[in-house]
Amino acid sequence: MAKGVTQLEKRLDALLLYLQPHWDFLNCHMVNYLTDQHWTRFLPEAMRNEINSKKDLDLAIENLFWEKKRSTTEFSEWEGFLTNAEHEHLSEHPELLTTVDQLIAEQDKASQITIREFMSAKKCHEVELTAALVDNLIQSTGRQHDFFIVDAGDGKGYLSSRMALQYGHRVLGIDANAANTESALNRNRKLQRAWNGLTERAELQSQGITPKRRGKKSPTRNTAKSIPVLENYKTTARFINTETNFGNLLAEHFPKPSSAGNLSICLTGLHTCGNLAATCLQVFHAQPDCQILCNIGCCYHLLKERYSQQEFFGNKTLMEMQTDLGFPLSQYLQMRQIRLGRNARMLAAQSIERTLNGKELPNITLYYRALLEVLVCRHAPHLKNELQVGKVRKFDNFQDYIQKCARKLDAPWLASIETAELQSILQEFALDKHFLDMFYLIRMSFAPVLESLILLDRLLYLKELGYERSYLIDLFDPVISPRHFAIVALKTLP
Repeated sequence: MAKGVTQLEKRLDALLLYLQPHWDFLNCHMVNYLTDQHWTRFLPEAMRNEINSKKDLDLAIENLFWEKKRSTTEFSEWEGFLTNAEHEHLSEHPELLTTVDQLIAEQDKASQITIREFMSAKKCHEVELTAALVDNLIQSTGRQHDFFIVDAGDGKGYLSSRMALQYGHRVLGIDANAANTESALNRNRKLQRAWNGLTERAELQSQGITPKRRGKKSPTRNTAKSIPVLENYKTTARFINTETNFGNLLAEHFPKPSSAGNLSICLTGLHTCGNLAATCLQVFHAQPDCQILCNIGCCYHLLKERYSQQEFFGNKTLMEMQTDLGFPLSQYLQMRQIRLGRNARMLAAQSIERTLNGKELPNITLYYRALLEVLVCRHAPHLKNELQVGKVRKFDNFQDYIQKCARKLDAPWLASIETAELQSILQEFALDKHFLDMFYLIRMSFAPVLESLILLDRLLYLKELGYERSYLIDLFDPVISPRHFAIVALKTLP
């Protein structure tokens, strides 16, 4: 079950060897698809020769992506390209993964109840599985009464409140945004009042019984059941870095940190954003009291790289606050000075599973933005690759999109472009829109490969430090929750 250092290094070597010829492709920007002729520049001639018309494109997308048909004669080069990428996915290397069943003995598993109120179906799926895993990890130590949970990136308190209410753990939720911590407390006050009724409904549903409509008393309800008191859930607004002392924070919020005087911390985080995931791994190692780690990361584009130029990623405040480095963590990749690049990190955060399941082509905005860059090159070439457009919502057509961009960017030159020219450029690149869709999909097939590199670097970091009980777990349904891998580590308890 435990994966060794040598095994992880070999897999990383294979990943890097596969990625080596593709880095420019992975770091290209879809904004420049038309202006920099991405189709010709990045796709091999043999692949391009198999697709020459919209009919070819429609058939290729249907067969290769939506239906995932292989062994086709029409698009054999494309099929080979996709198959090679799929062989690098973590799902193709189960020897590197650990299941929850392998980690937690079946008889030790806590029962799960499904409570959908106060959160989306996606969040419900994530919270139930994460909370159950964290509880099982703590219970497996036999010292559950000594443990506190620190929830990094607590947000609205979805995970924290479940661990405090359902499992009775003492939880400190930490979030960099003070507004989030206040929202978490407000949400939990509401959840606390409704908790008994919600758990009763969930228990009935688990038995196949349809509960009565809310508002009507159930004849089986125990009216004497007390409302849980959330004295075991606290929040604080802090930006977490490797200098953050969780022991001191727990002492501030829980006057008597441990009944036996032996403080043990389970550091968890559900979709810790950007560098926070990497920081949690480093804090787990740096602080002896941190005995258990359970982390699900996200937002790879916000990682601060050691060897990559720090590209602007929109949130200057967050960028300035981040002092820790998030990639690579392992000494093995540091010695090789591996870098990803911002666009590759953004690609790593995309979900090919959800795209394929929903048969989703890119939003028309992507094509319009590429057309806008053509206009930039023709009317304001000094601004090529300089415009930060961001999201543009509620537009009726390309002309409307351009006018909204002009107002947003305060760009009179853009607003002055005549409708006839805009219509002309739409006609000029009409077929390219469909080629762009195909390019988008083939590039997205690399997303799980890049994510594998990031996750295996984190797992190797823990192995290098001597944490033999460190694991990579495929925890969620990838269609429901695209960031579905958890890093788990346990120290040897004294």
